[in-house]
Amino acid sequence: MKRTDKKTVDTEKRKSPKNPKKSNCYPYQIFANIKNLNHQIKLCLTRHPIIKNTLVFISSFVFTFFVYFLVQTRSPLSDVFTTGRISILKDRPANVTRDIIVDMSSFWEVGGVMTLLRALITDISKKRPNWRLLVLVSKNQKHIYDFPQSPNVKLIEVNNAFSFILYFERILNLESFGLFHDKLVQLLYYDLIFCDRDCDLVWDPDGNSCCSNFVTVPRISTVHDLLCFDIPPGFFDGILMRKTKICVENAIHFSKKIITVSEFSQKRICDKFHVSKDFVKLIPTKLGERVYSSTNPEKCTDVLKKYQLAPQNYFIFCSSWWKNKNHLTLIKAFNKFAEKNSDIKLILVGKHTGVLDSRPIEEFSSDRVIITGFVPDEELGILLKNALAFIHPSVYEGFGMPIIEALANGIPVACSNVTSLPEVAGPAALLFDPFNVDSITQAMHRLADDPQLRKDLIKKGYEQAKKYSDRDAMVDEYIRVMEEVMRENDLRKAEKGK
Repeated sequence: MKRTDKKTVDTEKRKSPKNPKKSNCYPYQIFANIKNLNHQIKLCLTRHPIIKNTLVFISSFVFTFFVYFLVQTRSPLSDVFTTGRISILKDRPANVTRDIIVDMSSFWEVGGVMTLLRALITDISKKRPNWRLLVLVSKNQKHIYDFPQSPNVKLIEVNNAFSFILYFERILNLESFGLFHDKLVQLLYYDLIFCDRDCDLVWDPDGNSCCSNFVTVPRISTVHDLLCFDIPPGFFDGILMRKTKICVENAIHFSKKIITVSEFSQKRICDKFHVSKDFVKLIPTKLGERVYSSTNPEKCTDVLKKYQLAPQNYFIFCSSWWKNKNHLTLIKAFNKFAEKNSDIKLILVGKHTGVLDSRPIEEFSSDRVIITGFVPDEELGILLKNALAFIHPSVYEGFGMPIIEALANGIPVACSNVTSLPEVAGPAALLFDPFNVDSITQAMHRLADDPQLRKDLIKKGYEQAKKYSDRDAMVDEYIRVMEEVMRENDLRKAEKGK
């Protein structure tokens, strides 16, 4: 018998595939080779960041120039990359003296900031009828804007390309492309790169736009807070936080003025970015009309019956289910409170995505904890006015508009003693430590057991709410900042023209 060499057998075993069918499949071999090549490239770019940054710079430059060339030459291929020029800027009516772009295209849910912006845009358009406000809105989320009809407010639907840009950034693990990043996003986003000679001002009302950095058009940005910098890593999705950080840094760097809503946020912005208070204008949120009018008894009874509630027999918290809102700690505190109080309930009002702390939100509901989801304003007003108290356990807020709404509607308030909330609530709220379950539970017991405390808080609440009720003064401050920035830009243009 012929003797087989052991070394030869071992070699053949190593060559023989575990899955012969896959190895003989030509497409599988191609896929394996591509996968291996991709791994080698990633490994090389990780070890040599200079090569990575050089490749990104070159590719961004080439791609941006290519798209710019297509659009400038009006090539049919340009429709693949852009949504076309905003021709409305080219056709300015004789009675319009200013065109202002308001970039709201990054908004994707109804909340306190959206409520504020509806009020600002509506009132600015009335006070300055010769200004035209061109509001950029996302096609995917256009149903949430719901602005009152006005002849000098135009909604412009745009395609949001952030998903593509963020995916590209995640693959290459980049913080920003710098100048080419801005221009690339502008081209993909809504072709605004060509509007910089036809516009007087760009307003980023949430500090969340990467697409408003122009050479000749001044920009102002409203930065409500620095949540993306102050919250510990892992608190929110990493991609979302990285995108928000890029946007806020761009806002600080490219804006002529920053507007913020509280002394807390003003100080944090000045300290974080080493800028002066003159650059960061403080304009507190003032929405006096958010006092819910009383409704008829039958409607009130129907709403309370719908949620199985009795008047003055439940705590309420109104907020979307973001992690910084601290719903889970509030529920734990209430469950501890419920051990000694068998009647009072907790109702949580606000939009949620269905998951909290990797568990379904419905898992936290019970006969005592009622989770409603989104509630219309009419129902919300009834739920607020009939509540025993309003509990706000958030661990981070730039302002805290729901607290002012609760105070204005005559509801006792207990809230966190961190960030801007003590400033906004003033002496009209019972403060607690939002990181301490026992502290929240103790505040609930005090509110439930002490009627005189509730009366005192309600009285102080009306006085505190008055400080944030002058809506006209707030709108005038915004207009003053806009006019100042546009006037300075006009002077610069005039000096260059000489």
